[in-house]
Amino acid sequence: MKKISSVTRHQEALPTRIGKLILRHCLFSGNDTVIVAVSGGPDSVALLHLLHRINRCAGLVAVYVNHGLRPTEIDAEIRLVEGLCGSLGVPYETVPVDVHAERKRTGASLEEAARTLRYAALEAARKQHGASVIAVAHTADDQAEEVLIRLIRGSGGKGLSGMDLRRGPIIRPLLQEKKQTLTDYLEANTIPFCRDSSNQERLFLRNRVRLDLLPYLERNFNTSIRRNLLQTAEILQGEEDLLDQLTEEILNRLVEKDKNRHLEEGRGNRPCPESIKIKIQAFLNCHPALQRRILEKVCWMMLTRPGFRQIEQVRHLIKHGGNGAETHLGRGLRVWKTGEEIRFSHPAGRTGFRGSGLQDSVFSLSLDGPGHFSIAGHVLSVSMLSTQPEHLLAGELLLDAERISFPLLLRNPLDGEVFRPLGAAGRKKISRFLTDAKIPRQERRFFPVVLSHDRIIAIAGLRIDHDFRVREDTRCFLHLGWQRTPAKTGG
Repeated sequence: MKKISSVTRHQEALPTRIGKLILRHCLFSGNDTVIVAVSGGPDSVALLHLLHRINRCAGLVAVYVNHGLRPTEIDAEIRLVEGLCGSLGVPYETVPVDVHAERKRTGASLEEAARTLRYAALEAARKQHGASVIAVAHTADDQAEEVLIRLIRGSGGKGLSGMDLRRGPIIRPLLQEKKQTLTDYLEANTIPFCRDSSNQERLFLRNRVRLDLLPYLERNFNTSIRRNLLQTAEILQGEEDLLDQLTEEILNRLVEKDKNRHLEEGRGNRPCPESIKIKIQAFLNCHPALQRRILEKVCWMMLTRPGFRQIEQVRHLIKHGGNGAETHLGRGLRVWKTGEEIRFSHPAGRTGFRGSGLQDSVFSLSLDGPGHFSIAGHVLSVSMLSTQPEHLLAGELLLDAERISFPLLLRNPLDGEVFRPLGAAGRKKISRFLTDAKIPRQERRFFPVVLSHDRIIAIAGLRIDHDFRVREDTRCFLHLGWQRTPAKTGG
């Protein structure tokens, strides 16, 4: 009987291990189409071959992203990938991207610009082919390098937990396999692959970690450093899952999102809420570790990636800032402390700018009669009614029309201006009324006054003047509705 070597037995086990991992972690199912990122290197070639051999999905589509950075090697890689896909019967396409233009546009590093465009191209292919997931060929060696890189750059437990087997549509079926195992598999099955010369360039941090730092640590500190890094990442991933679960539970109790209005579509087609509010006291009752996670997640919801310093700025604002205090984060995100809440919003849109972005636009609009009038991102509806409605919705006011005459005037309140709120014993400054009503300073521009013959009859959407209230003998009613203009979300 022919003796089977340990290498052969190991290669026979590799497809089985990958198949079991896919099933155990539900990376994809038999009804799913899978996009496979194939560069022509050993890891991605092994990934494509293994997924084809396992054959547990509806179909594979191989995508080669041409970054245009190694012109002398690209043709050979494309020919190899084409040949491999032809032999396996797997559809294949090449997608060119302009890394230098992206770098010039964003100021990102060459490596980061290439990564951004690569994943954008893969996501576009996923949508085009109706695929469920994108398979990439990160290995256990990549995971060890990633943990060190994140430690060098500065990261918390989440970053040090490394890459996930699955995050959104991205799956990493080879994340528990060593590169050498994959190379042995390819050689045992006489499957050709290319070598990327840029992997030897020490210009990139990842290459310096792979070529210099990890070997140095193995020689001089711990020969098992790679295994220990992987174990640390695995431990931290379990703890991260638990903390994420706790954070989500707390978020549901603390956070109030404006679900009906969004500024634009963000990364991954996620809409950006117009505002998010956090209840201060409940937030302060949380452990500092959970506070940081809550703030990080809220910033992500607002499409901003905060650093440790920014998160600590917001924590300090919440704990020590006075009413009306604010701090500025990236891409125009502002955080205000107002009363018992902290509010996150983009008052001037998702763009960088100086100041609070709360400068009120001065407006004055004459209303000659009933109708619908758009101003300041709102719609004022004015109508005359012969019967009193049973119920008023939020933002609706009802006045005695017999004490009012057109034209009406809608404008910003003036400094020091007063009116008598419905039910109040006397007159009150509008600014004081808005403060007592706990209207955040950054939202007061959305509550103009309505006048008739130079008399304030109402603050739109909030309160009428007592002198214009509906009485028992009122027979004609003036109905004022003040609603935000429905926002459009991006496609």
